Amino acid sequence: MPGDESPSGRPPTSGQPWTVADEDVLVRPFGYVHDEAVVVRVDDREAYIGNVHAADPSAHEHAFAHVLTLTDDPQPSTTHHRPFEDSLDHDAAAFRDAVDTARTLLARDGATLVHCRAGVSRSSAVLATAIAATGDRRFRDALDDVQTARPFAMPNPALVESAVVYLAADADREPNRST
Repeated sequence: MPGDESPSGRPPTSGQPWTVADEDVLVRPFGYVHDEAVVVRVDDREAYIGNVHAADPSAHEHAFAHVLTLTDDPQPSTTHHRPFEDSLDHDAAAFRDAVDTARTLLARDGATLVHCRAGVSRSSAVLATAIAATGDRRFRDALDDVQTARPFAMPNPALVESAVVYLAADADREPNRST
């Protein structure tokens, strides 16, 4: 909406817990979760990324056919619960399961929300990996789409590694795909 962004196209900084360090860097305090629903459509897909409040249908005007929750606790509109930790020693099998579920949901009719606690790391890694795998794209290109929609999206480096491993294994299963 016009007037909601600074001249650089970034969110306004007054009254917000983030700062603009320069024209290319947004800084969000570690562990911060916006206290309102964050719901952002990624590209022209029926794919959305959000924070934990996005899974509460009373917190926004969006309607989702599918809600993939990556946090420990399911939320009010969760249809698929695939929790895993956002850490260096996360469960790689749980990450793969979450991506497989996201791919399945994105192939179905209706809008799909992928959310974690802050809508920054787990959700961006899972959604970008699913988009890359589904669209025969590189992870970096799919993550660019997610980050264009949600500039704060920044997966934990360990999740990026899991994404690359997932996509390489997927390419091995499907000989006509390239990574």
